[in-house]
Amino acid sequence: MIGWWKRARLDESVRRRLLFALARAEEELIETHVQNALDVVAAVGDSLTVGRALELYLEALEPEEPRATIIAKRVLARLEREDQERARRRKRRRRTEED
Repeated sequence: MIGWWKRARLDESVRRRLLFALARAEEELIETHVQNALDVVAAVGDSLTVGRALELYLEALEPEEPRATIIAKRVLARLEREDQERARRRKRRRRTEED
């Protein structure tokens, strides 16, 4: 996809707008994959490990590299952030209950 526009004779402002539009589209595509992969992880619950659920999602949808790696890293980072937030809430609840 990108190869043709590098060879095309485009005005610099058009080339710049195209580059930005393609970057936004790529980010939205990755975010959609991340949300869908998180839905799969939630759907399987404890019946599969997070790693296995993510692996199955990526195998089924077959995103190419480096997109697959980006998706996997973002999913894992989001899950870690959610775990940290839950731990903080539990800690605050315990402190509140002790007071």
